[in-house]
Amino acid sequence: MKAIRLHIKQNTANYRREETVNCRMTYPLPTYSTVIGALHKACGYTEYHPMKLSIQGSYGSLKRRLFKEDIFLDSLKKDRGILVKMKNPDMLCSAYEVVATALNTQNNDFDKGITINVANQKLIEEYRFLNRRKKHFDKLKKNVVDKYSAKLKTMKEDKEIPEAEVKAFAKRVKNIKNAYKALVTQKYDIPKSRFKTPTKAPKYYELLCDVELIIHIQSDEKTMQDIVDNIFNLTAIGRSEDFVEVLDCREVDLQQVSKDGAINEDIHIYMPIEYIDDDVLLFQNEEQLPLYGTKYLLNKDYTVVDDKRIFNKIPVLYTNGIAADEGCKNAAVDIIDNKEYLVFMV
Repeated sequence: MKAIRLHIKQNTANYRREETVNCRMTYPLPTYSTVIGALHKACGYTEYHPMKLSIQGSYGSLKRRLFKEDIFLDSLKKDRGILVKMKNPDMLCSAYEVVATALNTQNNDFDKGITINVANQKLIEEYRFLNRRKKHFDKLKKNVVDKYSAKLKTMKEDKEIPEAEVKAFAKRVKNIKNAYKALVTQKYDIPKSRFKTPTKAPKYYELLCDVELIIHIQSDEKTMQDIVDNIFNLTAIGRSEDFVEVLDCREVDLQQVSKDGAINEDIHIYMPIEYIDDDVLLFQNEEQLPLYGTKYLLNKDYTVVDDKRIFNKIPVLYTNGIAADEGCKNAAVDIIDNKEYLVFMV
């Protein structure tokens, strides 16, 4: 059974757990989707190439680092400390341009120019123009939309007005309301949403140090050859700054578990829970014990349904000291420097 074996080192890495916010925790090893994404980027793929993976490795220590993150408030207050305009509000992007900053802790006014320092005159004028436009729209609503709505209410209460006439007028009022809503959304809500009030909050992220990974990959022949040919385009796994050093990349023949069995003594591995059976045991202190470890639900690949990514999640057990007996269907063995490594492809 052929596979690609990658032996990789990283000085530091954070394989972020997506459910963590204030402290960006990390998985102990990269997830399947993280590795698949990195390999696709290295090969220049724009479409998904199916592949199976086995991920195992170790790290030296776990540290926690403090950083400051920009948080954009839901409401835009006129006396906040800073006013910015987003560079690309339609994407998950924190790039912005400063419009003006407040000089006092309170009683500032970006609209009237009270105790502020203007950083961009063009943008502050745009901000003020939108505020004037909002007053115009409010007056339009009061003089047109609200008056028509009030007249419709009166017509419904007047029993002498034919029902057909009331329905026709109700349809007209509905069209006016829809047109007004579309106008406000296009001319005010969307442009104004680009202006935000940011604040900085202290947060933490976990950092794995001295990471060493052994990754096995199975795919079709062309994809495996592409990985070998483009392996030095693999610059990072995890964050963009989590650089990798590729120590080895080669095609190997995975072997079946011999009659003497096989043991992963020191290295940790993602063990797919569906593969656990009587032929897979935990080996520790020369005794065979039931498997134990930390359960994770890891992303692998996804399908797009209604413009949403639906991930295929793999339940795994993060553990070490695994032993497999002869006849274990889901296990294979790779020998590196006369040392056996169990491989569980998923």
